[in-house]
Amino acid sequence: MWRRFQVLMVAAGFVGAACGGTSVAADDTQASAAASGTVWVTERTPGTSSVTAFDAATGRVLGTTAVGSRPIGITNPHGSKYVYSSDESANQLSVIDKATITVVKTIPTGLGPHHLMASPNGKRIYVGEFGSNYVGVVDTELNQRVAGYLADTDPTARTHAVWITGDGKDLYATNTHVVRSSVGNIAKFNASTGERLWNFAVGKDPSEILVTPDRKIGYVSIRGENKILVLDLTGSLPAVIGEAEANNEPDTLSLTNDKKTLIVGLRAPSTGPARMALIDTKTLTTTYVLIPGHTITGHQWLSANSHFTYIAVEKPGALVVIDNQTASVVTEYPYPTGGTQPHGVFYEPSV
Repeated sequence: MWRRFQVLMVAAGFVGAACGGTSVAADDTQASAAASGTVWVTERTPGTSSVTAFDAATGRVLGTTAVGSRPIGITNPHGSKYVYSSDESANQLSVIDKATITVVKTIPTGLGPHHLMASPNGKRIYVGEFGSNYVGVVDTELNQRVAGYLADTDPTARTHAVWITGDGKDLYATNTHVVRSSVGNIAKFNASTGERLWNFAVGKDPSEILVTPDRKIGYVSIRGENKILVLDLTGSLPAVIGEAEANNEPDTLSLTNDKKTLIVGLRAPSTGPARMALIDTKTLTTTYVLIPGHTITGHQWLSANSHFTYIAVEKPGALVVIDNQTASVVTEYPYPTGGTQPHGVFYEPSV
């Protein structure tokens, strides 16, 4: 399996020296402690559910708005003047005007909208409906749910997260179960039609999948087994070609611009300290970044040059900036409303 992984990585252009899990190509024009732009963060504490916009470089709060109960994910589709939060306990998306940072509409969804992702052209949002076995499809011009894609025929399956490829053609979803210690799977769809092409078992409680830009490799966070699974996606069905340690409870995934480092948010232990993992995609070695003073992490997003990670942390609630090259915390921005559970993160560059 390891030999096959090495051959595919070379064929896909994933070459270079092993760098201990922290190798990230720095942009010489970006030497500041954080990139310019806006970071949108959800806060999921019941009773104080909200979305806050931070100035990415300074941490200044640009505005906060109340949204539906327990917002999980957040996205700003390409070309859109709106930001969308997935309000899990309200079974809706909140539509937030970026200029005024106010909710202008809500979109009813299926049960438990959770992780979400916009299509590359910005015309659709796909959301895992975690209270069911469906992917919800939202039309951003109509601002309404227009379809539901069945992600697993097992009624006990629960669809957690989605990934749309850069060409907009292939959609993937992770399916866990009501009993989360059961073996879950990855589903692949035709993104346009919703035709489900296959389901592939991956392990206990899969959380997210990330597919490389060339569509050849998939990384899956297996929350119930504390590992990242590496899949070859070039065949008619996936093949497992590697795995990496990710203690504890790996969740959200990001890939640096040079494809050398996989960023993994870790959900446990709940007693802290919070931490995230940096995984070298060539050697599959793992480096951990401790985030003192907080318990667990939420979601994360990379700066435009992928030098920095913006990651939500809990108790107390904050947005933390991490230097991926040095595997260290740069600074943190306290969440303004007193909420203790910031969760979803989306970074919007200024250009």
